[in-house]
Amino acid sequence: MNRRLAAATLLAFPALAGLFHLLGQSGLRPLDGYLAGLAVYWALLALALRRCGEWSLRLRRPSAPAVLALAALVAAAALWSGDAPGRLSPHVLAAVALAALLNGTLEEGFWRGALIPRPGPAAQVLAAALFVLWHLAPAMGAARLSGQGAATMIAGAALIAPFMMAARLSSGTAGAGALAHALVNFFIFAGLAAGKGATL
Repeated sequence: MNRRLAAATLLAFPALAGLFHLLGQSGLRPLDGYLAGLAVYWALLALALRRCGEWSLRLRRPSAPAVLALAALVAAAALWSGDAPGRLSPHVLAAVALAALLNGTLEEGFWRGALIPRPGPAAQVLAAALFVLWHLAPAMGAARLSGQGAATMIAGAALIAPFMMAARLSSGTAGAGALAHALVNFFIFAGLAAGKGATL
């Protein structure tokens, strides 16, 4: 595990949680405040990835069980979103797609890439725990957006983490996980933008 990145991640948690909370109370529309917080998070991930090596988003096929698991996650997200993507205006749909692409690729590149260049068992567990813990920060802003507390967001992160890690381990890169993560995010973000948050 990259210990410097892990330490920086732990230090960043409270600051990001505070930022999401402040943005949620700032008077901005809930979705605008949430996206502003995510933009800061993405910028930090991009900065970390630029400074670190030993990570790859090259698309390599994971093991068959990992592929099936990733496909199931994407299908479940698509079923949840229903017709939400079709109800969004073109510019909102484009923003949703961009946000999903950024979040999926940057998160996988960081959490299943740069953070664990040589993912031994202990590093895998710690990286998964940090990934789940991080979701407490955006949960501070998601309550206004979706009507749900931290539990839903933490449960979602805990659900996808082992499958994304399995794809990383069996393929050697974070590419397949990034693709699946972006697709899952697309359907979830589309549902939130269409007002499905209260039914999460």
